[in-house]
Amino acid sequence: MFKIIKHWKELKYLAYHDSLTGLLNRNWLYKNIDQINTKYVYFIDINDLHKVNENGHTFGDEYIKEAIATIKHKGTLVRYAGDEFILFSDFENEIYTNEYFSVGISKVNGCLIKAINFADTEMLKSKLLWKSK
Repeated sequence: MFKIIKHWKELKYLAYHDSLTGLLNRNWLYKNIDQINTKYVYFIDINDLHKVNENGHTFGDEYIKEAIATIKHKGTLVRYAGDEFILFSDFENEIYTNEYFSVGISKVNGCLIKAINFADTEMLKSKLLWKSK
């Protein structure tokens, strides 16, 4: 019986957390979207992760963990996709586009999903500008 409970807790944890980083995942985000109370959404993409992975995916995994360590204390951080993260914060100017990240930011005015989509679009614009430099 205790073994079943232990496995159930592990499965429940894995359902809502990323196995590499331990961060909350996209499943958690969409299950809790109506309860998230935040002022700003940051959509963050790790720049050129594919180049890092040329040294091996284990190296890329370590790079991801080190990169997110610099931002995970700034609010609630969710691993949205492979190299994409969403940061929910009550503070503006938490993170900027730099050599490691392309970042889009959106102030939340009502619908959180719209703010996420806007921040995603802004991140893509930011990435294009960063690549053109």
